[in-house]
Amino acid sequence: MKKMVEQFQCPGCACGRDTKCGKYNYDEVELRCVSHGLGTHLGIGNIIALGLPKGFNKPGFNQDGKAKSQMAIRLFKSGDSPKWDIFNIPVWAMARDGYLFVRTFAPRVDFSWVDVIENGTLNMVPNAINVADYCNGWE
Repeated sequence: MKKMVEQFQCPGCACGRDTKCGKYNYDEVELRCVSHGLGTHLGIGNIIALGLPKGFNKPGFNQDGKAKSQMAIRLFKSGDSPKWDIFNIPVWAMARDGYLFVRTFAPRVDFSWVDVIENGTLNMVPNAINVADYCNGWE
């Protein structure tokens, strides 16, 4: 799991560049390092998660309209994945470099995650929009 945290959360993190930063705190329930803080800004108010591909690297906004400084990123090893259903809907997906990236939305509670699944495939989320063609144009 440390490898996935270092690949997808540590780049650009405000706490440090790897899991030896002194703040590393992997949470088994949240499936991520909960100390992760977005530390990369592309201009004023344009915060990104540097380790995630475009289309999956934006944190969204708080109630006051300011960009969030943290993201709900869930990391799954090969063979594991979230339970998707009508309450947790895979909306956007992209397979890249041996990982499946999914924006999952829970409309009932107005919450979303970026799920990263090692060795995941688009077949896991047949109703999600494959944004690979669009994301390539964003890079």
